[in-house]
Amino acid sequence: MAEKIAGPFVDLYRHLSSKGRKLQNVSSEKGISPESLLALLHDNGRVNDVIRRQLQDTDGKEILAISKRIKRLLDVCLVFMAWIMFALNSFDRSSLGNARVMGLQQDLDMNSNQYGLAMMLLFIAYVMAQVPSNYYLAKGRPSIYLPGVMVLWGCVCTATAFVKAPSQLYAVRFLLGLLEAPFCVGCLFLISSWYTRTELGLRSAILLTAPMTANAFSGLIAFGIYDTIDGARGLEGWRWLFVVGGVSTVFIACVAFYVLPDFPSNTRYLSEKELAVAQLRLIADGVQADESENGRWRGLAMAVSSWQVWVFAGMFLLLAIGASVHNFFPSVVNTLGFSRNTTLWMTAPPYLVGVVVTIANSLFADRHRNASFHVIGPAALATLGFLLFLLDPPSARGGVWLRYAAAFLMIVGAHSGYPVVLSWAQKTVRRPREMRACAIAIINASGSISQIVTSELYPNRWAPRYVQSMSLNTSCALGAILLAILMRTMLRRQNKRLDREEAAVIAAMQDFPGTDAAGQATGLSWRYIT
Repeated sequence: MAEKIAGPFVDLYRHLSSKGRKLQNVSSEKGISPESLLALLHDNGRVNDVIRRQLQDTDGKEILAISKRIKRLLDVCLVFMAWIMFALNSFDRSSLGNARVMGLQQDLDMNSNQYGLAMMLLFIAYVMAQVPSNYYLAKGRPSIYLPGVMVLWGCVCTATAFVKAPSQLYAVRFLLGLLEAPFCVGCLFLISSWYTRTELGLRSAILLTAPMTANAFSGLIAFGIYDTIDGARGLEGWRWLFVVGGVSTVFIACVAFYVLPDFPSNTRYLSEKELAVAQLRLIADGVQADESENGRWRGLAMAVSSWQVWVFAGMFLLLAIGASVHNFFPSVVNTLGFSRNTTLWMTAPPYLVGVVVTIANSLFADRHRNASFHVIGPAALATLGFLLFLLDPPSARGGVWLRYAAAFLMIVGAHSGYPVVLSWAQKTVRRPREMRACAIAIINASGSISQIVTSELYPNRWAPRYVQSMSLNTSCALGAILLAILMRTMLRRQNKRLDREEAAVIAAMQDFPGTDAAGQATGLSWRYIT
């Protein structure tokens, strides 16, 4: 059924993407030459018989052309589709912040502690579910699993519109956290299963701009709902906010069932030759195939015992504590003293600027094969924003706009750094598949812990300067900078060790006439991106 629906669209896309392109004009792709791909096909240690049999009558230029076509198709069917899904994921999860401004807290007779508990319960469930979910996804079918949980969380989001008491809100928020948890880590893992290291950072960053875009437009949508249908059919505006989000989520999930791919070995709407090329791309980039014979428990054990995973997790946690300001951003902007409607639309511009900066930051990180500086820079920018908001008095009118500028720096800096951390981790922990899935889940779950830690970080009694909140954010951003420097130093040491090992292999091969030393050393040519 899925092939019948998705097939015509896939065929049309293939035709349009290849129209007007001559095969002989394809020369190389990010340093991968046709000759190197053909040579790789004869490497028995890295390429299995199935891939070799599918590509035995295909020359290197055709393989490279198919590779480019697959990448363009994935950019639409995987990255773009996942972006839309993740935007709705973030919209549904963060709508509580706008609902608070629209009157939820008063209508449910909640105090600040009860509201903070509702926020915290979602993220407790969110942290609990991520590692088990990715653990299962590594052996499952992403095209069924991810849209399936999306349908469920859309229904729960809609149900939030009908809560009558704080206890009911607690229940739906906890359930929403369980159902939304698989999505972000699942999509990051799926993207890392298809793209090479020179392609991964930009795609991950594009995906991770979805929350910022959702947060930007959630304020505008909330403004529109409050201004137009507040009170319609007896429902307050904040209740309509959850209805709109939930219904939209279910609709997009139904589309995703037919669009999302699975893995490079079993996607339904790719031909056998295209699947073989997709796997060959990863082998050329990752030294060994993405498929693994290790059991699930082995992959989890490898991830848990890796020092790199835990340094990345700490780095991501510290950045996420600063980025968690977005959960309370409407309340923070509300301290500037504008009306409710003005506050709602003023939350949008910082996120829109953040989207552009995030994509640019990750693009340059990929292009220059450097990650650490692209974590340190945004963290320093966020630190400046936190300090400005902390130190500037809100009394004067000029101070209001300086504080709004500080809000820009907070959102842009905190959000543009953590996509680089996630893609850096995926580039470092590549194989086997099960280890990478668990590593991504551990790192992302550590960031989600920040939502629990910060659920009480912005109480109304600390407004308008939030001295304690901004002090903690500043300390965490500086800590993330130190961990990025540590990771860069350790990976540079490992690269130097790999340089010595490769030089020793090449020197040994030169003692055997007729042996291609460089080719024999290919398996040692992996280097960490710092």
